[in-house]
Amino acid sequence: MHACSVTASSGKCDVTAVIVGHCAHEVPAVVEAEAARLATGKVSGPLTVVTESGSYVVLKPSEDAWLVGGEAWRLLGSQIIAQTRALGHASVLVAIDGNKADVTALVEGVVLGDYQFTLCRSGKAAKRTRVTVRVPGQKKTVATGLATAESQNIAREFGDLPGNMLNPSTFIQRARKVLTGCGLRISVVQGIPALRTAGFPGLIAVGQAGSAPPALLEISYKPKKVKKGGKKLALVGKGITFDTGGISLKPGANMGEMKVDMGGAAAVLGAIRMIANEKPSVPVTAYIALAENMPSSKAQRPGDIYKARNGKWIHVDNTDAEGRLVLSDVLTYACEQGATHMVDAATLTGACLVALGTSIAGVMGRAGDQEWVEQVRSSGQSRGEEFWQLPLYGEYTKLLDYPHADLNNIGGRFGGTITAGLFLSEFVTDKVQWAHCDIAGPAMRFDGWRYYGKGSTAFAARSFAALAKQL
Repeated sequence: MHACSVTASSGKCDVTAVIVGHCAHEVPAVVEAEAARLATGKVSGPLTVVTESGSYVVLKPSEDAWLVGGEAWRLLGSQIIAQTRALGHASVLVAIDGNKADVTALVEGVVLGDYQFTLCRSGKAAKRTRVTVRVPGQKKTVATGLATAESQNIAREFGDLPGNMLNPSTFIQRARKVLTGCGLRISVVQGIPALRTAGFPGLIAVGQAGSAPPALLEISYKPKKVKKGGKKLALVGKGITFDTGGISLKPGANMGEMKVDMGGAAAVLGAIRMIANEKPSVPVTAYIALAENMPSSKAQRPGDIYKARNGKWIHVDNTDAEGRLVLSDVLTYACEQGATHMVDAATLTGACLVALGTSIAGVMGRAGDQEWVEQVRSSGQSRGEEFWQLPLYGEYTKLLDYPHADLNNIGGRFGGTITAGLFLSEFVTDKVQWAHCDIAGPAMRFDGWRYYGKGSTAFAARSFAALAKQL
């Protein structure tokens, strides 16, 4: 996790961060001169300046056009904490004028940028010096940014946990712990008998060979005043805590990265925690489908056919296309529970990585969902997360045909992200506004990206929280 404290209180600090064009304090002439050079592009930053009155770090927000929704400020925040640590300091004063600056995003960047997964480290690597970041006079924005980033970091830690430490059972245990005191209602259906009774055959099919029984984790937020007949938002997350591919076994190289195949579940968990803090006016329920996809004598086989919750028969052509199987019944269930608007997040297809790369998620919906899809994308951009719309092209539905069942679970080599979305659309009623988000690209980074180090990002958590607020 992060090892920094962010506060709006004043106090003596080892170093002062000066942001070009947004400084609230007078600074020595030499610092002003360096800030002017940085502002005109004569030098690149961050710059370190030591004067008789103290040490300064001079920074300038990036002007890159693709850094939308406060991303330039999050990146700046991560640079502040990184420079403070690099200089060996234990405290930093951010002398910022909040009138034109995005202080909330800056605070998020500090906390997100300071994240490290150290639960499996020992010795010095497990012990990090605590750094205090002071942003005087910004109590409300500091509190907001801190709450958001802490929830996202909690979700990132879920994604970084190895498969032997995180399975459906331990996911639920950890979720209960991190949601304590948030005022959320939690319910769980776990185990094959309970899931069979409740009507979740897809979760059973995928998770029946796992080291822990599959489960549906349901987390509900209810505002103080609920408008009768009003909007209800459902967030659905794919939570495959480890994906071997099942009998359709994945190649061994880099299979360990499949611990983050629960990236959608992590994002939804982070989002509902943010929502509990932000308190939007609409009820929100998070549905997290949890399973391990493992090979054994109990595992589903290629060629198996089963009947889904909504009555459609599914032929399992490839057991490594399991995410859509666990999501399908949960999407149907969320519709039954009265959702008016629904969005799901899943690390669903490698095809989305090929199409959009590692920094952009795919989003899609049916023709009648277009306004909602655009709202999902807009919410993402408002929080610095980019979603790009792909078409649910109706003609491709025939790629899911199978002579002995209503649906095949894969659609062939081409258009894999689209056919996966088309498959899921079969389980959402027309009365519900729905968007499907394939976050396979940005859910995990294998290198440093913006303010993220290597590992889980919990991408989409901020977007979904914003969506609840805007609904």
